Amino acid sequence: MTRVPLADLPYWPRYLSRDEAARYLGVSVDVFDDEVRAGDWPRGTPRGSRGGRLTWDRHVLDGVADSRAGFGTQRSATAPEGPNGWDRRFAEKAAARRQ
Repeated sequence: MTRVPLADLPYWPRYLSRDEAARYLGVSVDVFDDEVRAGDWPRGTPRGSRGGRLTWDRHVLDGVADSRAGFGTQRSATAPEGPNGWDRRFAEKAAARRQ
């Protein structure tokens, strides 16, 4: 897949590849992978006919970032329960950070 320069993107797609999610969050792919493993970000959702492509929902990433920043947006407060249960783990980590 060809990497599109950020300046050439008129918008960010709703579902981001691993590389795009890392770029969207402003970190390297290695840092993004480490943060996903640590539970700071949700794991990707398997896509495609065999589930071999992982994508991250940009709105969920925004909600996690909003929660982390202390914004009480409805989107971040009601992040959907995914198949990974990431939202429960993240909520526990976020609550511990606030204390």
